[in-house]
Amino acid sequence: MYDRTHILSGALIIAVGAKFIMKKNSGAAEGLTVVTENHVVTPGEWFLDKGSTNDQIEANDVIIEEDVWIAANVTLLKGVVVGRGSIVGAGAVCRNSVPPYSVVIGNPAKVVGFKFTPEEIIEHEKKLYPEEERLTLETLQKNYDKYFINRIKEIKQYLK
Repeated sequence: MYDRTHILSGALIIAVGAKFIMKKNSGAAEGLTVVTENHVVTPGEWFLDKGSTNDQIEANDVIIEEDVWIAANVTLLKGVVVGRGSIVGAGAVCRNSVPPYSVVIGNPAKVVGFKFTPEEIIEHEKKLYPEEERLTLETLQKNYDKYFINRIKEIKQYLK
C-alpha cells in the first residue's frame, strides 16, 4: 500500500500467489474482498483432487491505481487492474480490469459512465501529475468511446 491509502474494516485480502497493490491517494470502504488466485480446472479431474499446491493455482496481481474510490462490499478478482481515478460502486464484482476514470457497478462489474470527460481528465491530470505520467487525450477518448459512447443503449438497458 502506497502513501495516503486506506481500507476500512472487514476487508479480506487473499494474496498468497500474487500481490495486492494499492497506489497513492486511493481508498476502499468496508468489506473489500481481494482474491489474487484461482484454482486450475482440468478436464477429467475432480476439483477436490487437485489440492491447493502452487502448481494447481493460477495467480495474478490485483492493482488499484492512483485516486481510486472503492465503495462498500466490492470484490476484486485475480489480475484485475482498477484504472486511475475510477469509482467502483458498492457490491461490484470486478472480474476484468477497469479503464481509467470509469464508473463501474454490478456483478459482473460493467462500465456505466466516466467520472469526467476526456477533456476534463486532461485538466485534472495537469494539476496532479507530472507531464510524463499523464494519460494522453487519444487514450482517454478511445476508452470513453469504447466503454461509454458506443454502448449507451446497452448501459441504459443495464441500469433499468
